[in-house]
Amino acid sequence: MIQPVCREYKEAEGKMEKHVKGTLFQEYVQMIRKNRTIDWSKRLKPEEMELLKQIILPNAWYPMETYQRLGAAIFEEVAKGSLDTARHWGRISMERMADLYKSTLVVEHFPLRTLEKFRVISRRFFDFDGFRVTVLGDNQATISIDRGFGELAMPAYSFQMLGSFERLIELAGGKEVKAAFTAKAWEGAPCSIIELKWEL
Repeated sequence: MIQPVCREYKEAEGKMEKHVKGTLFQEYVQMIRKNRTIDWSKRLKPEEMELLKQIILPNAWYPMETYQRLGAAIFEEVAKGSLDTARHWGRISMERMADLYKSTLVVEHFPLRTLEKFRVISRRFFDFDGFRVTVLGDNQATISIDRGFGELAMPAYSFQMLGSFERLIELAGGKEVKAAFTAKAWEGAPCSIIELKWEL
């Protein structure tokens, strides 16, 4: 059986500027705009506050660091630090993506093929590889989330990813889906690993 491994993370990679597509960036910006009673300036830089006033273009690239800071602020102010809420957001986010790419993303009754398609499609949203899929069997796979994806709010982001992949397997026809961490980067592991199991 193939064992999931963490990609070697080099310190220099953490200093390279990474970007995320406006399609994803827009979700965080919209959530912040909806919560106008929150004083976001306590958690965001002045230039980030200015960015919130601008039109976010779906096909434009935005700094990953800013995306992470927005996500961290939302996690603390809106989710109140709840990892269960982050997981739920991940499920909702995947449903939206499935609606957007349904004809090319979800392969009914074939969760493994669907996972591979998501990996390919995700490259449209990030200019770097942040995770990898390892197939362990017909009804089992792991997702390795590299530390290079960013240290800021790593637990929240990882739980959001867990919810996203959990929902993706369900959309592809997987039943009794079980998703759990077998390694956590924020607890000292070289990367976070999500183990997925399901029935058909």
